[in-house]
Amino acid sequence: MKRLLALLLAVGGLAAAAPVAGAADATDTVPAPQPILIKLGDTPLVQLSDGGGGLPYLGSTTSYNAGALTQVLTQYHDSGVYDAELAQIDAVAARWISGERHQRAIAGRKHGSKARARARAAHHGGGDRRGGQKWWNKKQAIVFDVDETVLSNYSAIVADGFVYGPKSQAEAVDEIGVAIKPSLDLYKLARSKGITVFFITGRPEAQRAPTEDNLKREGFTDYQQAILKPAGFTGTTVAYKSGARAAIEQQGYHIVASVGDQYSDLAGGHEDRAFKLPNPFYYLP
Repeated sequence: MKRLLALLLAVGGLAAAAPVAGAADATDTVPAPQPILIKLGDTPLVQLSDGGGGLPYLGSTTSYNAGALTQVLTQYHDSGVYDAELAQIDAVAARWISGERHQRAIAGRKHGSKARARARAAHHGGGDRRGGQKWWNKKQAIVFDVDETVLSNYSAIVADGFVYGPKSQAEAVDEIGVAIKPSLDLYKLARSKGITVFFITGRPEAQRAPTEDNLKREGFTDYQQAILKPAGFTGTTVAYKSGARAAIEQQGYHIVASVGDQYSDLAGGHEDRAFKLPNPFYYLP
């Protein structure tokens, strides 16, 4: 046990020593890979947080190289491994938001107790008054990205041979998105608990009508707002999406969770917890 603790501390030291962006920019950038500790069977294993710096593990039982990724990616999707990995992360998010509702109820109790003090200290040091309210008195919200988070565009991805081809470029206007079931279940759970839903997508504002039609057709019918990228916006994805979350907070919401498939969906703060879904099909900074 002592040796495992020492290894954990050493990994923490390696992460602290790794080169990063300036402190002011740390939450606004995609994180550089950091040493993390996982287990390989019963053996503690230190690797980089990007999967060890190698090709993504896609559930294959045979060897493959970069040239074979199209075949392996297809197998990854069709075998059910992709669906299972999506469900793993969405299940953690579901447990988180369920626990958040409980913590909020405890934090809002009128009479003091150790449980109330712990609950109130669980966020932002317990004294968060952004917008003039403490966090437990604010309306709760959850934020979802759209593509490969709540809607799968896999039919276009595979038709284009896993490049950004014409099918993928037309996926929004063609309304090909199919609900990702674990994310739809998470959305329904959030709504059942009175948590307000927002969507923040990198799709341009000009694609609002087909985007909202596609969401509603696939079961996402009861949400507060779908936020699309304004025409002429030239900033980064992180600046756009974190700014949109900040604007939601200014409306009096406390964002308990943010769910996306890209680091750029989630970086920049303004959320209690971020949940990154797997997406080995493409990367967006």
